[in-house]
Amino acid sequence: MAVKLIALDMDGTTLNDGHMVSDQNRAAIDEALRRNIVVTVCTGRSNTELAPIIAVLPEVRYFINGNGCKIYDKKMDKVILSEPLSFSAANTIYRIVREYPVMLEVYTDNQIYTSKSCYDHANKYVPAQFLQLILDTRTPLENLKALFRPDWQKLIYKINIFYNNVENFEAIRERCKDLPAEMTGSTEANLEFNSLTASKGRALSKLASILKIDASEVMAIGDGSNDISMLKYAGYSIAMENAIPEAKAAAKYQTLNNNENGVAAAIKKYALC
Repeated sequence: MAVKLIALDMDGTTLNDGHMVSDQNRAAIDEALRRNIVVTVCTGRSNTELAPIIAVLPEVRYFINGNGCKIYDKKMDKVILSEPLSFSAANTIYRIVREYPVMLEVYTDNQIYTSKSCYDHANKYVPAQFLQLILDTRTPLENLKALFRPDWQKLIYKINIFYNNVENFEAIRERCKDLPAEMTGSTEANLEFNSLTASKGRALSKLASILKIDASEVMAIGDGSNDISMLKYAGYSIAMENAIPEAKAAAKYQTLNNNENGVAAAIKKYALC
């Protein structure tokens, strides 16, 4: 089957370690678009963090954000899917996570909040390659507790933690495993919580359905645990060479790493052939 829809993870996949879309990757994406193949960004990032990517890929219309909690149609300036965390799940996650020395972040509709103390010491938790992005896109608050009150007016779409101690990560994951929330990660130092009804795979399936494209005509490329659901869904599923073992196991094919234009190589081999 010919590829009609390409879903691209960003960090560790389309972006190199300098957080840039290479000329080769951009050229392959542009050629796919020129051939009327739909390309969607499918990322754990929020709208706030996507501005530089939107600028580099201006012809991309659809953005699956926050690990599938939103689908945004840029052309229509419209959210066509919204899957926030339940108040109960978000509140329970917060009460558990605050017991540990980790950096907690709360993703709302258009902002990402973290505590001022964590923001001021973000270098203790955040991998160096992501530090400037975090500092540029987070809103520090003296106390995050207000975000978890019943009268808080904003929906919470995702909770993310950065950790610098694997024991803390394992303890949090164990205590949260039975909560009504999806747990994934996009780096080796973070843990992300989404609604059980939100995943990249579900959102990609929804977008494909809207566009009347069969799963066999969908290509997905990723590297992290938050990419596994879309790799299992897509007919053409491709893991980066730098992907975690679980992502490689979920994918049918493998491409070069994110610093070797693996996305361009995969698009050329499977979509532009």
